[in-house]
Amino acid sequence: MKYEQWRTNPRRFLAMTGYTLEQFDKLLPDFSDMHDEYLSSHYINGKPRNHHRTFVIYANSPLPTIEERLVFILSYLKLNPLQEQHADTFGMDQKPCNEFIHGLKIILDKSFEFSGDMPAQTPAELSAKLKAVFPKDGPEKELLHDGTEREIPRPLDFDEQQEKYSGKKKKHAVKNGIIATVFCLVLFVSPTVNGNVHDKKIADTCYFIPKGYKLWQDTGYQGYKPDGVCIMQPFKKPKGKELTMEQKEYNREIASFRVRIEHTIGSVKRFRIVKDECRLRKAGFVESVFATCAALHNLRIKMKPFCYKNKLT
Repeated sequence: MKYEQWRTNPRRFLAMTGYTLEQFDKLLPDFSDMHDEYLSSHYINGKPRNHHRTFVIYANSPLPTIEERLVFILSYLKLNPLQEQHADTFGMDQKPCNEFIHGLKIILDKSFEFSGDMPAQTPAELSAKLKAVFPKDGPEKELLHDGTEREIPRPLDFDEQQEKYSGKKKKHAVKNGIIATVFCLVLFVSPTVNGNVHDKKIADTCYFIPKGYKLWQDTGYQGYKPDGVCIMQPFKKPKGKELTMEQKEYNREIASFRVRIEHTIGSVKRFRIVKDECRLRKAGFVESVFATCAALHNLRIKMKPFCYKNKLT
């Protein structure tokens, strides 16, 4: 089995799954519980069973253990291989490989929802998450937000091509807005929108920052200022003019702090399913997979606590 083979080499295990052995072992108990609970009422292809039953993995299954199934889905998200290639790696045909990918991703999402690592995806969930992360008597409330694009195959329909085309990336893409803490923990992932939607429009329509927070953003959010929120944003260069030395120095200070959101996005995109072109379109996979990878990132962050020194006073 690939799990047993990769586990003997920690560096290879990290390269193939995106997780260290310690992180994998931390995730495994919740995944195991959600696996048995979900498959007792559903088939692996997502169809509901006629009767609730105690689930047992059959001896002839190509993925005969919980560990092998978790390695299977993590490896797919990390490497973004062709399904034929992934099926061959785990000794199965392409059809059951596709069913396992979609079924095990649902179970992975449920395990993160149970552990609390899944980022909020609606304004109501964001409000509850903020209250949990920032108690009234807690530290200063600081957030960072930004948008990120993911490449998709060129759509066949002309109108859809126009909607999905990103002038920034010069490719067809979809986009998500994210909100993170200064410790790079992803609190919110917006609904997936077309590649031609501006970052500010995502902020205006998909989420709301309540009063009392300090929000770090780039010049793409020019004009975005929720009531009662302290906005930290660099000066935009006037057309035909230059910034003063003081403004340039301020912009450097802003950038040195705001780079944390870029590091957060880069960490999420260690899983190449959200970095490279995503070919899966079934069951809203493209729309939901970024939140899954953000949850995988959150578990890593929680197991490696760290702190930045705030350069701005």
